[in-house]
Amino acid sequence: MNNYSKLIIFGFIALSLFSCQREKSKIISESKFYTDSIFSNHLNEYRKHNVYLPKEFDSLKIYPILFATDGSEISEISFYQKTLDSLIDNDIIKPVIFIASHANHKIADSTSSTKGDGTKHYLQYRYFEYVSNYSNSDSLLVNRFKNHMLYFKNELIQHTEKEFNQKLNKSNRYFYGVSNGAGFGLSLLNTYPDVIGTYLCFSTFGGDIQTSTWHKEVKYPNLYMRYGSQEPFFLGEDGEFLKSKYEELNLFCDIMEFNGGHDYVIWNEEFSEIISRLLRPE
Repeated sequence: MNNYSKLIIFGFIALSLFSCQREKSKIISESKFYTDSIFSNHLNEYRKHNVYLPKEFDSLKIYPILFATDGSEISEISFYQKTLDSLIDNDIIKPVIFIASHANHKIADSTSSTKGDGTKHYLQYRYFEYVSNYSNSDSLLVNRFKNHMLYFKNELIQHTEKEFNQKLNKSNRYFYGVSNGAGFGLSLLNTYPDVIGTYLCFSTFGGDIQTSTWHKEVKYPNLYMRYGSQEPFFLGEDGEFLKSKYEELNLFCDIMEFNGGHDYVIWNEEFSEIISRLLRPE
């Protein structure tokens, strides 16, 4: 074989390798926001989640991922796409993937509480998945909180990073939750501190904040916590406790009271402001 033939063959191989590499890259021209699902072995059911991919998403690049709860809040879906698009397009934040796990609003028929007027209030599966101290002897619910946390940690996060070819570490993962979803986040932060690096938890109901064990040798994730002046007083007490605990452990937290109550409008404003600081382009 002469040198000319060898050169042609080498060029063909190089071109083929380049083409194969590019075939692995999935680039989208506009941002996407859609609903997907995975089967959870921990919960023994399919679970839905919302997916936001930024404009010009390239599966060969690495992106920070923001994992959230309560993805099934339909009224909030357009907010996230419009907000993230605007912040990215105006170079306020770097491109980010946003994954919001749907809450389970199915009624748990075997459980109820009684209101002041004597009527029954039936609880949703969401409460047993987000709040650890909802105890019940029903065999379908007794391990619901633990199994939901394992779904979030072992299945949703791993599935997302595999699906979009992301090889992340703790520092590139973020969590966002409000109300009971924020309480779930505080439980996740305390139980599995090495999974996600930064938490945004607003108007936090639940989370066993003051009764959980906080170990001195553990580097707990960064925490941005917000609660309202018109919300129950114990949210402020939890905030002050965490300020003191994080200071004691020499860790970073940003905990503040906002003027208002349990309100998506305020939560959305705080979300936009904080991620504008956290995800600034380098």
